[in-house]
Amino acid sequence: MDYSLKQRWRLVLGRYAESLDTSLSSEQNQQDQVLEQLYQQGLKERGFQISGGLEASQPSVVQWLDNAEKLFPKSVNDTLQHQALERFNLKQLLEEPRVLQNISPSMGLLKQLMSISAHTNPKLQQQVQQIITTVVEDLLKQLRPLFNNKLNGKLNRQAHSPQKRLANLDWQTSIRKNLKHFDGKRVLFERIYFHARQQPQLPWHVVLCIDQSGSMSSSMVYSAVIAGILKQLPCIKLSLVVFDTQVVDLTDQADDPVKVLLSTQLGGGTLIAKAWQYCEQLIETPSRTIIATVSDFCEGGPEQAMFQQAQHLIDSGVTMLGMTALSPESIPFYDTNATAKLSRMKMQIASLTPDHFANWLASTMGLQK
Repeated sequence: MDYSLKQRWRLVLGRYAESLDTSLSSEQNQQDQVLEQLYQQGLKERGFQISGGLEASQPSVVQWLDNAEKLFPKSVNDTLQHQALERFNLKQLLEEPRVLQNISPSMGLLKQLMSISAHTNPKLQQQVQQIITTVVEDLLKQLRPLFNNKLNGKLNRQAHSPQKRLANLDWQTSIRKNLKHFDGKRVLFERIYFHARQQPQLPWHVVLCIDQSGSMSSSMVYSAVIAGILKQLPCIKLSLVVFDTQVVDLTDQADDPVKVLLSTQLGGGTLIAKAWQYCEQLIETPSRTIIATVSDFCEGGPEQAMFQQAQHLIDSGVTMLGMTALSPESIPFYDTNATAKLSRMKMQIASLTPDHFANWLASTMGLQK
């Protein structure tokens, strides 16, 4: 094995790779110490009895930040900081404003910030708001086309529209109408045709009911972004309700996901029955109302009250959808007993990523292509 490659493997594997029989340069030894501190801290967080590592005291964290910044290129340093925040829960790093100023925004970072309510800390609010804005804008770019495509009405194949959207492209008409421009090798398109869409006569009322208890940080971010998208669609009247042991109506802010996230404060218990009781007050036409609840369904109050309220809404004609909580790695976590009983009561429950929720909502509204 090439000697420089051995050195790199030694840094990757740490002190467990002494059998590689290689020595490190002075700078590599310093890099090794920084890595050792970080990953030994991770072992400590998991209950291993390890000496050394990053201590809870602010000076040791500041020193570790300084060393990592000096010894590694920015891309590697970003990764180390993300590892410290996301994998090993070193929240004291967030007490350093320069970390928030220099680290690359990510969903994992935002989850950590939301989980410790960093957005409510006046000293960090500006940096946190910028991170929220960056992550939200990235999610909007990913999700808005999916929701617009699925929820803007069925294709009307009998009519064309001047609106040029790839999802509405009428290939057959476009080719047929432009065959006169065929030069023996290719068709030159003078005009491309797009199908129109049929809008429902009456909008559906979609009530997004979002659990903001402590375990729901990732789901809260996605839900705020989805609410911002749905608020702009003409076929939907949106209500946005967030809850823990209290219920807060954020409908007036729903068109601004950043403002929604800055208004939430994760933590506390979970009273789903209370949230559904509030949602019931918003309903005007039950048969065209969807209550979409995002939760781990770990009810903090009497479960029977939750089941009774669900049955009452279902019997009234409301469509009840339930999305289980998802980790940033899209791993579902929820109360299986509660969701099983709700399913037997005809509440539709699924573990879905946001893009699949667009399909589910479109199918429920009868807009599936």
